[in-house]
Amino acid sequence: MKILQITVAVVFFLTSKCFAQKNQFIIPDSLKSKNIEYLKERLSNDSDSQKLDSIYGHSILSKAKAGNNPEKVIEAYKTVMYKSGKKTWLNYCDSIMSVALKSSNNELIGSAYLTKGIVYYHFKQESKALDNYILADQFISKTHNQYLIHKTKYSIASIKYYLGFYDESISLLKECEEYFRVHEPGNPRLLSLHLLSLCYIKTKQYNLAAATIDLGYREAINLDELTIIPYFTNAEGRNEFFKKNYKNAISKLNKSLPHFIQSNDIANTSTTNLYLGRSYWELGNKEKAVPYFKKVDETFKKDKFMKEDLIEAYYLLAQYYESKGDTTEQLKYLHGLLEAETFVSKNYRYLSKNMYRDYDLKKIADATAELKQNLSLRNKLDIIFGIIFLLVTATFTYIFCKQYQRRKIRKQRFKNLISQKIKKVKPLEIKEKIIDGEQIIKPEIVAAVSKKLEKFEESNLYLDKDFNLSKMAAIVDCNTRYTSRIISETRNKKYIEYVDDLRIEFIIDKLKNDSKYRNYTIKALTEEAGFKSPQKFKEAFTKATELTPLYFIKELKRQDYKQ
Repeated sequence: MKILQITVAVVFFLTSKCFAQKNQFIIPDSLKSKNIEYLKERLSNDSDSQKLDSIYGHSILSKAKAGNNPEKVIEAYKTVMYKSGKKTWLNYCDSIMSVALKSSNNELIGSAYLTKGIVYYHFKQESKALDNYILADQFISKTHNQYLIHKTKYSIASIKYYLGFYDESISLLKECEEYFRVHEPGNPRLLSLHLLSLCYIKTKQYNLAAATIDLGYREAINLDELTIIPYFTNAEGRNEFFKKNYKNAISKLNKSLPHFIQSNDIANTSTTNLYLGRSYWELGNKEKAVPYFKKVDETFKKDKFMKEDLIEAYYLLAQYYESKGDTTEQLKYLHGLLEAETFVSKNYRYLSKNMYRDYDLKKIADATAELKQNLSLRNKLDIIFGIIFLLVTATFTYIFCKQYQRRKIRKQRFKNLISQKIKKVKPLEIKEKIIDGEQIIKPEIVAAVSKKLEKFEESNLYLDKDFNLSKMAAIVDCNTRYTSRIISETRNKKYIEYVDDLRIEFIIDKLKNDSKYRNYTIKALTEEAGFKSPQKFKEAFTKATELTPLYFIKELKRQDYKQ
């Protein structure tokens, strides 16, 4: 075997110039008679040799292409990809996608999108990962490959957790855990249990989180999957933090941290540092908390990793240095706060409507700029610093008050909307004749149309997204012009607003009385309500209620948790 390895290496050396000049790879004579399984075994055994890896990998790929089997070619591309440098992974993903699309095989196309999504997720490009997972789901859902179906669901759930859609993530993860428990009881199930426990923590279901973590521990030990145990230990630490058992939290988090550092798991390292810092902070040991918060900042600067919950590290650092009277450091972390916020908003702008802040970014930027401008005067006149401090404090107070007032108004609108019963539009009493142009619409026609409109309002015909004025006129046995005029006079609304309001009343009733609708996407709710686009649905909902549909659903879910 050593002789073969030496021969292959020599062949590689002698043909390297040819490889540099030609794109087409030529299989060495010593490997032409070997099958793909043999080459895969050699590729695995000789993983320390990059030259041999390249020859074995491209030999596998050449043999697979010669066989004209798309599935084998894609498998070969994946084998070569994971043995190549990470910078080439997306190029290989494009090659895999090209082969899959040519095959017209839903399973291969879906799997190709899934692979590309996983690569994007590895590169911390979560929005692109989610786009590819959704495309993967469109193709894989048409197949009978349950493993790929549930692997895709897990991938989408992981993105939804990352972006804060915890309830949707829980729903998907329960399906995954149930399937993997029977068909893939090893690592796939354990990963599902771990992510599920984190979702339970985020939704304040701490007992469920503890039970899920305990199950994960036991299963990992039984299956000898010891590398995942630190993740359950870490989840236990986070759960203890939110249960306010801060000393236990510190113990568990410290126990798991070395594993994340060693495996270069940036996301879990940074998150663990945040919770360690917050635990010490809650215990009153702010001096010990600060270094952990600074590690969150260091990770952001070095690796560009930032999540919405990690931003709190900057708040607490700014607060700490403010209490110490160190304005320079306070200013530094206020700048860090703005950079982190900008990064999150830029990378997840499609979530901006779900990001409810307790502060106004523009006001913080203005206050920070003012503080910076006047900081140089501190050594000359201490009183100037005092004035600046008061201005900044007043600005923050004003911001928080305005935000509180806005939230209070929204809350009241929500309560009013919840408390009131859905009432169908009552026709107005028409005391004068309805005139259309130079003609007077006969009162008996007005009365007949108005009566039929009442029956229409009790039906669900308006949920047809192709419903229009012509169909409405047919229902009330009148021409379109008279129908529009009578609606305007008896309902005090133009035709479009009249139908839109009926649709919004319908969907509000469903959201209030049927909890399953609260887990629907905006696109799904749009379909249910009969609107042609999510944008039209959101505009009509906001106009009718002065609340966004996302806020209304969020508050309904919050009520469910309290109950």
